[in-house]
Amino acid sequence: MAVVKLGKPVKSNLGGPNGAMAYIIDPAKTDGGRLVSSNYERTGTDYDALADPMLEDNENSPKGIQKNSRLAYHIKLSFSPDDPVTPERVHELGVEFAHRITSDEYKFVVATHTDRHHLHDHIMVCAASRYGKHLKAELPKDIIEQWRVIANEISEREGLSVIFNPATERVARKMRGDETTPNEDPTTQARDPKHVEETSEPGTAATARTTRRAENEEPMERRYGMSMEEIYASAKGLGVKDQLRMLIDLTLAGAENFEDWRNMLDVQGVDVTVRGQHFTFTMKDTGFKVRDTKLGSAYDMTNIMAGLQSTPVIPITFNRRLVAKQTRKTVTVWLPGTHRKKKITFDAKRLVDDGGSTLRAFLPLHRDQIILDPSNRYAGKTTTHGLYQWFGEPTSRLEPLASPERLPLRYGVSPTQQRYYQAQARRLDRLAGEAKALNAAIRWTRLAGGDSAKGLKLLRGKVRESHDELQAAVIALHDAIQQGDLDLVAETRGEMERREALCDRYEGELAAIEREIHTTRDREQTETEQREQHQHKRGRSI
Repeated sequence: MAVVKLGKPVKSNLGGPNGAMAYIIDPAKTDGGRLVSSNYERTGTDYDALADPMLEDNENSPKGIQKNSRLAYHIKLSFSPDDPVTPERVHELGVEFAHRITSDEYKFVVATHTDRHHLHDHIMVCAASRYGKHLKAELPKDIIEQWRVIANEISEREGLSVIFNPATERVARKMRGDETTPNEDPTTQARDPKHVEETSEPGTAATARTTRRAENEEPMERRYGMSMEEIYASAKGLGVKDQLRMLIDLTLAGAENFEDWRNMLDVQGVDVTVRGQHFTFTMKDTGFKVRDTKLGSAYDMTNIMAGLQSTPVIPITFNRRLVAKQTRKTVTVWLPGTHRKKKITFDAKRLVDDGGSTLRAFLPLHRDQIILDPSNRYAGKTTTHGLYQWFGEPTSRLEPLASPERLPLRYGVSPTQQRYYQAQARRLDRLAGEAKALNAAIRWTRLAGGDSAKGLKLLRGKVRESHDELQAAVIALHDAIQQGDLDLVAETRGEMERREALCDRYEGELAAIEREIHTTRDREQTETEQREQHQHKRGRSI
């Protein structure tokens, strides 16, 4: 199975010892440069010798090299750990893939990395051709899917596993010139995993997969513990959100970090976008979008990062300007308010970067954080929760916890009646919120022995405790999926749903109480100001 992903734009960082070219041909990852090839240079270890000709082609293009010009395209071609391929064969397939997508009009470098649990190629393609054309002007919107079609064709020819992706299949039909009527199923049986056993012809890739299944061996299309047949069979008959939750659970169980998980969902037709402190999931075949909060508390950013790291985590948020140093492995951040005299360092895999000015890191809850001074000397340590004295503790948002339901009311006939009923509806909403807050306050005050302040503190503690228990349930579910124990998966999923419901209940009660506290304070402040203004006017009249 070949997974195609486009890396970050290569602009001013193509050449040099810290550039993109030096990274992909790293001798420690490419067997001393043996697994490096290009269509214009023999060397496999000299990054400048490989980068300079690409820079020259960019300079000779009609627009030359301008500010923020894209110098090269960084493409990643990854293969499943279950595919029976050697590093040499992966490299040969990467070179073939590069030849097909460039037609040899653009310079390219292919470097095969062997340092991960799966073999993968890094392909650097020059943005300008040797004839002066610029690649950006020739790329259609669906170019990534077209490249995936080529990768799938190579995988099928080699007898490797192929994951069915509706978006890629649609582009494949377009490239083949196939047409379907509205009553026809646009998915061909030869490529749909549900019919893979029915398409066995001598000499085809499907034969190899069917033969394995006949011998009771693990199917070659199995990826990270569950095949696409099982995924779609499990999701059959469920709603889009249920299907999305299942895909998230299955991919989280096998992903190593955030980018790996994002790539795995992308292969299965789900795009993940970071928007502030939330994820937005988009089903690429239908365009359906949903925010993480709509899937439940177990699928918010914090719990997903906890599942990826298999340990409870808490978030810290900071401005990009506080980043002292960032490498591919670590991130060093100045502690706010210390005037750049104290800093911490954490694994880069714990960072979520949406490209904006605000960054978020998810650090292990039960681990001390080492504090360093500007000279990298030990300056102390603190618990992860202790970092909130510098970064500030995140607060729960009230909007998702507010109930959208209204009592059934007549809307009225005339505009006057409509305004009247709308005003009554707002009053009833406020009354319902006050009743909910009052009931919750009475309950927690009783549990605290009659002290309302202690009751509110107890409720806040329950919210934090329920968050920790929900994270533990999410991690347990992902472990069960990795083990392949269906009974344990069902049990842990039920436990996660119970923890999620309890967490939502506590958060809802806390939000209702705090909302009424703020409303009461604002109302009292307004009444005090009005009373003072009235007294001031009376004094002036006397």
